[in-house]
Amino acid sequence: MSTPTHPSNDRPSRPASPDFAGRRVITFESRRAAEMASLIQRYGGVPVTAPTLREVPIERNERALDFARRLAAAEFDLVILMTGVGTRALVAEAAPALEPGQASDAAPDGEGAAGAQGVSLMAAALSSVQLVVRGPKPAAALRELGVTRFITVPEPNTWREIIEVVRGLGDLSGKRIAVQEHGAPSHELYAGLEAAGARVTPVPVYRWALPEDTSALRQALRLLADGGAAITLFTSRAQVEHALLVAAEEGLVERLRAGLARGVVASIGPVCTEALRAEAIEPDLEPEHPKMGHLVKAAAVRSGELLARKGNEGDAPLPAQSS
Repeated sequence: MSTPTHPSNDRPSRPASPDFAGRRVITFESRRAAEMASLIQRYGGVPVTAPTLREVPIERNERALDFARRLAAAEFDLVILMTGVGTRALVAEAAPALEPGQASDAAPDGEGAAGAQGVSLMAAALSSVQLVVRGPKPAAALRELGVTRFITVPEPNTWREIIEVVRGLGDLSGKRIAVQEHGAPSHELYAGLEAAGARVTPVPVYRWALPEDTSALRQALRLLADGGAAITLFTSRAQVEHALLVAAEEGLVERLRAGLARGVVASIGPVCTEALRAEAIEPDLEPEHPKMGHLVKAAAVRSGELLARKGNEGDAPLPAQSS
């Protein structure tokens, strides 16, 4: 398989100050929307926030409960934790299975809220198995539990780096690996681990849905399609998929692709870039590090140069909004 090419990194051809110059910047952030908007404003942009995602907990999560029981029974050789919010959700959803007096074949009573003893037992069970975490956020969630023995996957934290780390631990033939999912299955990761001989058990803890109110998203997509915004920031595969899903509902897909091609599309990292290319959208840049702050700064530094190359002056600067 050939190595995918990547958009240009955040090193400009000549020194430039990070400045969006009053242009509108579309962001599809949901949970961290306020933080993203603040960063855009810091660099002279006008944020247009269009949330694409809503985290939906999985009620009566029998697969998480089964995971806890099997983990406590030493039936896994390795656990991969993909996200911080997912790690915390997994503990909350799985720990009730370890509460004293909980029958092994019964679901917890009530809402399944984890008690202190169940959480403590869950932390002990996690401490007894090899852990691999995809970046600093699940690492921080583990430290909150008092779990300190784990391996952190290096940047850019894609499924490729995860497989490389796991394969570096030794022969995977017959190894039992549980993977905390993060909103959607990671099919490439599962396939790569299984190709190396591992037996993979995905453990879903939440799933992505569209926001209950998609009006802001639909307005932003029309703005992009009409050329009313020249800079767009993407930070996840799910954002790309949901944005294109709603664009299809609006009959805007081709106009949206054209609008994005005229402007600047910034992708936070390789997984997001792959998702964009799968939708025939070529990103103009990735930051050197796959972090939100690096993404916004890189886009602020490069946007003027990139728009000039495309003969696009961008949208007209907007006056500062009064509070």
